[in-house]
Amino acid sequence: MALEKQPAMADIAMADSGRLSQQSQGVKAAEAAIDDLDWEQSRRRIVRKLDLHLMPMHLVGQDYSWVSSIFYFGYMGLEYPLASLLTVFPVEKYLGFMVSAWGLTLAMSNFSNSYAGMLVSRFVLGALESAIAPSFVVIVARWYRREEQPIRQIAWFCGTPLFAIFGALIGYGFGTMKHPAIAVWRAMFLIFGFITFVWGIVLFFIFPSDPSVARFLTPEERVAAMTMTSEEHTGTKGKWQWYQVREAFMDPKTYLFFALGMCGTIPAGALSGFSSLIIKGLGFSAVDTMLIGIPANVVQLISLIISGYISTKFRNMRLISMSSSCVPSIVGAVLLHTLPQTNKWGRVIALWATFTFSVTLALSFAVIGGNVAGTTKKITVTFLLFVGYCAGSIAAPQFFKSNEQAEGYPTGIKSMLSCICLLFLLPLLMRALYMWENAKRDREAAGGNVQDEAHSFDDKTDFELRNFRYVM
Repeated sequence: MALEKQPAMADIAMADSGRLSQQSQGVKAAEAAIDDLDWEQSRRRIVRKLDLHLMPMHLVGQDYSWVSSIFYFGYMGLEYPLASLLTVFPVEKYLGFMVSAWGLTLAMSNFSNSYAGMLVSRFVLGALESAIAPSFVVIVARWYRREEQPIRQIAWFCGTPLFAIFGALIGYGFGTMKHPAIAVWRAMFLIFGFITFVWGIVLFFIFPSDPSVARFLTPEERVAAMTMTSEEHTGTKGKWQWYQVREAFMDPKTYLFFALGMCGTIPAGALSGFSSLIIKGLGFSAVDTMLIGIPANVVQLISLIISGYISTKFRNMRLISMSSSCVPSIVGAVLLHTLPQTNKWGRVIALWATFTFSVTLALSFAVIGGNVAGTTKKITVTFLLFVGYCAGSIAAPQFFKSNEQAEGYPTGIKSMLSCICLLFLLPLLMRALYMWENAKRDREAAGGNVQDEAHSFDDKTDFELRNFRYVM
């Protein structure tokens, strides 16, 4: 009923455009106000308020359907059209609508009684979810400075292991019931679908579009927060610009993000779909398998928090953190491949260790948020990252052959190991490219070829802004 009273999207877009125009006209007044502030002390106070009000809204579980290939076809097919709407509608309204629609679709999936019905619902779930990650990349870049972004991008990504733990405990509770009134999967769909639907409504009405309208900030803090992020050109608003699409496809780093997405989700898709089968194949019951899988999500959660803290606390550590997170996963995959089936707990612990590599995907958002300037370019690069993500998720099940179940899926484990080794190397290659580009721009500046500083609210790309330096 609440959604019937929502304002028309066109009116929202016009209002948002008007706010942007007013912000651009008032830049001089904003800069004058900020001169009177203690920058560091003011920024710390602002960030505390941002974290208190914004970060809890990111922790939304969104992976409680039975993932299948049709889910990722929907994700890949509609991500770019849906993500492009971020330049038309206020991101918080758009995100809230998509989250609620996703939750409602998940809950309604409970009533699917045919194969065709499940295929349709999963396709729609994939399409709706495709708008979530680009929205968060834009939101964090708009609210936080580049050095502040990694731990905040990690925060919402932590929702996946947190809700996986929560979901496993609920599943275990249902699994121990002798005569449940409803099938476990149907109960999960209803519970998490309803929670997500309600949370989307909360996002729609409460989440502020940008610092200039944040009620929890003072007027002076709003000015400071807007200018401090806009001057870095990674959180600016802008209309859809096709030249930025072309630039994204011409940037070699874009294809490294694509490779990161694909190499990251082949093992991730394999683990999400087959880790329980690997554990069950060692002789554990189906119910015990739910509990034994929980430490893997704890390992994932801890590795995300540690890497996010290091990447935020120490300068230029996000790509090194991405690469380093793959080391325990490589060791775990090797042990999974070499330990005998009789060594049950050794293989279980090895499986837990493989979950650390998920840091690479989470920190990829922080790298895009901090290094890709230009609204359209940022959305395009994020889209291509998730094209790789979808391709990897579709391909992952093909490596786990049913006739290898008794052997512990050796082909699947080898594919995981190969991809994780590539995940170790790709961030190092990307770091080398960023270092080369920064050094080139330093030489240009030393030679007197320095570009005039762009307007704080100009929607320019990192290629256009020659004074822009990449963070690593």
